Amino acid sequence: MVTMPTAADLLTALPDRAPAARPVTEPMVLHQPVITLDDPVLKRKFIAEDRELTLKNIRILGVIAMVLVPFATVLDLVAYPHHYWQFLLLRILCVLCLVPVIAVSYTRWGRRRYRALTVIVPMVPAFFISLMIRESGDPSSGYYAGLTLCLVALALMFHWTFHESIVAVVLVVLMYLSAVADPLMRGLKPSIVGDFINNCVFILLNSVVIISGSFYHRNIRVREFLTRMEVEQQRQALEAQNTELSDTLQQLRVTETQLVQSEKLASLGRLSAGIIHEINNPLSYTKQALFVLKKKFGDLPAERRDAVDRIFGDINDGIGRVSSIISDLRSFSHPDSGHHSDVRLAEMVTNALRMMSSVLDDEGVAVELELDEQIVVLGDRNHIIQILINLIQNAVDALKGREDARISIRTQLAGSSLQLVVRDNGPGIPHENLQRVFDPFFTTKDVGEGMGMGLSICFRLMQQMGGAIEASSHPEHWTEFTLSFPIPYPEQPSIV
Repeated sequence: MVTMPTAADLLTALPDRAPAARPVTEPMVLHQPVITLDDPVLKRKFIAEDRELTLKNIRILGVIAMVLVPFATVLDLVAYPHHYWQFLLLRILCVLCLVPVIAVSYTRWGRRRYRALTVIVPMVPAFFISLMIRESGDPSSGYYAGLTLCLVALALMFHWTFHESIVAVVLVVLMYLSAVADPLMRGLKPSIVGDFINNCVFILLNSVVIISGSFYHRNIRVREFLTRMEVEQQRQALEAQNTELSDTLQQLRVTETQLVQSEKLASLGRLSAGIIHEINNPLSYTKQALFVLKKKFGDLPAERRDAVDRIFGDINDGIGRVSSIISDLRSFSHPDSGHHSDVRLAEMVTNALRMMSSVLDDEGVAVELELDEQIVVLGDRNHIIQILINLIQNAVDALKGREDARISIRTQLAGSSLQLVVRDNGPGIPHENLQRVFDPFFTTKDVGEGMGMGLSICFRLMQQMGGAIEASSHPEHWTEFTLSFPIPYPEQPSIV
């Protein structure tokens, strides 16, 4: 009597491939450390990002200044017409000074000292505006607004640091005081004292706004960068977890497939145990009766004996066919565990090919081998040869009538198993049939050419040896069967 294995027994017998599943009740929480610019890697990344953005802004704002400074000459016509040509020359000189500053931003020195360029660029127009104020001799000149414009507009674009903004403000204040130093030393007229004080107060107020704004704007920039980096790290962590989950699900599907297949084979074994007994006895009686009947017809005339012999031959062939089916069913109901020993895969492939040599030659099938002679697995020699013969025969059947018919056999190391891969360049297996190729009695061959037990027997034999067999295919291109054996010894040579 064949005992039906339980689901727990089948799961225990399956190869230990799938990682332990995460408990359902355990929440998936991403634990990410708090990131700061104290991390050298993040700091370098922030500096690199800031450098590229700042250099880009330097070039853009430099070009804008080269356009706006000459354009502002219309102010000279209104405010200081008698200094028009002198101021025009200063504006042209300002533009000419900005050209090398922009060119330096493309050099290696400029990339290393890009923070210095953020101060130099606004100081160039500020310097020439101070010269115009000095040449005008007017401490109450409205051109002071140009100084604050340089600071406000460029500070926002360049993301000045706290120290850079202080340096820039101090330089602008010194330029303005130097421009009005002579009138101050000579004494200001009472009519312009108020305007001068107004200019100074506005410059100081703008300076305070710029310094505090630069401080907070810099902090906002850092926080925005760190937030993006944190989001990126979480995205990478999620992708890693998604990949892990996908791998786990794939392994679970493989395990489920193996479990279902094992259930099918166990059910067939249980069913066939009773069928074999019920068929074998009447089959034996039939063979004996046929033998007796043939002897009784032995005295027939020659002209009638040929016809009778043909009938007896057909009956014998039918009985032989039934006997073959019974023999295959016995492999399921009474599996032979065999004798497991050290087996060289290359030697087994050679033996199987030698037995199939006439079939391969007749069909014109070429065989390509990529075998490591040192690969040793623990298994049954006869079972492995039987599996290989079955796979090679199936490949030959699939390659009939195909040009450049080819079978390749190779060994490879995959994770914790050694694999023997048999591939043919035949028409492939349709996707809807691929999941059923190991089912008992499933076949796509014509009636009488096969009953669909070969691959089922291969599946059962690989399980008995502690291994597995998997099928994959690309329709119209190839079919591949992979035999996986556990590595028997830690010193097993690796495959390059």
